[in-house]
Amino acid sequence: MRIVRGVVALAAAALAQAFLSRYAPSLARYCDLFLIIVVYFGLTSPPAGAMLMGIGAGLVEDSLLGSVLGMNGFKKTLIGYLVGSFGSLFMLNQPIPRFGILFAATVFDPVAELGLSLAMGRSFVFPPTLELLQRGLGNGVLGLLFFWSAARLP
Repeated sequence: MRIVRGVVALAAAALAQAFLSRYAPSLARYCDLFLIIVVYFGLTSPPAGAMLMGIGAGLVEDSLLGSVLGMNGFKKTLIGYLVGSFGSLFMLNQPIPRFGILFAATVFDPVAELGLSLAMGRSFVFPPTLELLQRGLGNGVLGLLFFWSAARLP
């Protein structure tokens, strides 16, 4: 049942992200629905499950964005592993720690991309600090809404 919920959540995130990118691109810059799902699975399942969701979410995101295939897959897998590890060590089941981990994952996402781009010899422009803070706040608020609604589902 958990696998089915993961696939449905991934499909819904892909549709919602595509819809936001098409009809509200200014809003789509401030939320990464794939990252929210990976963090959710990192906090609610073991690190291996979060890594699998990270692989799936990253590859779907790569295919939608048309970027280097595997770049987002690797980033999301790494984030899923780190969040899953922290989730197994610390109590992250309250809104403030969840917001913090969503914010930290949002900040870590371009840092991981910078490291991967340097390793591959590609150029990467790090996002401005204000944009990164806005994206972190957007992911944090939207992620808390996602966590709340996911807790209400059977």
